[in-house]
Amino acid sequence: MSVRIKLRPTLQKYVESYDPDKGLVLENVVGKTVRQTARELSIPIEQMTCSIIINHYPSGDDRVIQEGDFVALVRVLGGG
Repeated sequence: MSVRIKLRPTLQKYVESYDPDKGLVLENVVGKTVRQTARELSIPIEQMTCSIIINHYPSGDDRVIQEGDFVALVRVLGGG
């Protein structure tokens, strides 16, 4: 099975030819952590504050991705 990854607009620039309507559908990430997967996609989540949502629940970047997971990466922005 595949894993679907959705990136919010501030992270989409890191993945060439990212389709915001479809997201990414990846086959080779099962068993890897979110951190490893982000690194392979050249998304520097370790250098910014990001929320990681897996199957609609908050998660950490050390979570191992399972078959059929829906992963959303959201960069947290602050302001005043």
